[in-house]
Amino acid sequence: RKMNHGIIVGSNETSTTVDDDESLSYWNRHQEMVTILKCDDDNESSSIGINLGGMMVRLVDVVPFFRIVNEEKLSLRTVNFGGSDVGMDNLLEGIQLLSNDNNTQTSSIVGLYLSGCGIGCRKGTRHLIRILGLLLNLETLDLRYNNLEGNDMIHLFSEESSVSSHPATMMLSNLKILHLEGNVMKCTGAMAIGKLLASSSKQRNNTNLKELYLGANQIGSEGAVSIAEGLRDNSHLEKLYLEGNCIGDVGAIALRDVLLDRRSRGCTVVLEHLYVDNNGIGKEAGTSLGRALNSESMIEGSLFDAGDG
Repeated sequence: RKMNHGIIVGSNETSTTVDDDESLSYWNRHQEMVTILKCDDDNESSSIGINLGGMMVRLVDVVPFFRIVNEEKLSLRTVNFGGSDVGMDNLLEGIQLLSNDNNTQTSSIVGLYLSGCGIGCRKGTRHLIRILGLLLNLETLDLRYNNLEGNDMIHLFSEESSVSSHPATMMLSNLKILHLEGNVMKCTGAMAIGKLLASSSKQRNNTNLKELYLGANQIGSEGAVSIAEGLRDNSHLEKLYLEGNCIGDVGAIALRDVLLDRRSRGCTVVLEHLYVDNNGIGKEAGTSLGRALNSESMIEGSLFDAGDG
């Protein structure tokens, strides 16, 4: 179905609309979809963003959009294609249009949101790796609900990956927030994340991961042990979400022991928020974990009623 890009480039007073084509299709109705506005700040380059997250848009081809961004010499800050089914091969082709000798256009992108794009089931991980290799200043990466499995996590975040020119180390130098909820990484993926956290702690000159969201990934108790080990020498992570992973008492105790070990060695426990709802944690294990985190009030009340934490 033909429809207008709905892309508006310019200030609030003047704008130019792109010609109709079939790059976007809408599931319900024809309407103007996207507004992109320049924000001029004291002679600095204009910064813009595209947000299609949750708009029930199916993206057939994003290359025309990125071609316009390139021709207009715009500096994107955020790209949100959540739930759009955009193909990673097509997104890579679009992002590559912004690459040049100075990488000025790709370096401006600090947020990439790709939740619910079927990356795992469509075998898009290798293309995603190449995309991340071009976005070295990325601060927020959202890969929720993409059916990513353990091997996908290894390819994305492990230095041992067989993928050539692996971008993980460079990308993580600036990455602060990583969303991976609702995938199927299981224990294998949790081990890769644990190694990621451990290697991150060695990069003392870099700004490392601050928030990590791993809810509903079926990591189990063994996976929680791997995550805990990754935290043993990590001095950067402030928020960790592990809800709905069936980590049980074993996983809770592993996290507790690592936190206590850090305190015994005089290390600052940077972790401020640890979310372990719906994990089958008993009251005793949960309470001891809360004490180790020095936030016992976090787990008082209904969280551990009937021994189901």
